[in-house]
Amino acid sequence: MLWNRFKDDWLITGQAARLFLLSTVLVLALTPVFLGWVDTTKMSFWMRLPWGILGVVGPVAIFFLWFGMWRYWVRLDDSKVAAKRAWFLVLLLGFWWGSCLYYFFVYHPQATQRGRAEV
Repeated sequence: MLWNRFKDDWLITGQAARLFLLSTVLVLALTPVFLGWVDTTKMSFWMRLPWGILGVVGPVAIFFLWFGMWRYWVRLDDSKVAAKRAWFLVLLLGFWWGSCLYYFFVYHPQATQRGRAEV
């Protein structure tokens, strides 16, 4: 299964952190589209093109970030029990936006700390 395709050690590599950061940026860039603030029907082709590319790449980023943060939470997160319970609710109810919060407040600090400890 895809869930077991990557080893847990990969989740704390620099490459993974950069890909999760890129995914977070793409998710946040898609937010205006989800909220209906962007009307591409009145735009020229060249104005619509970046939104179209984002519409293709964005869903991949959403699921990559969402599943990646869940996997980190399940397997590697060394937060206290109360914090893990709170983040469980954020990941569950916040969907990919909750994953963005989790990336910035839990994953990135812990992955950076682990990366420094290994050097």
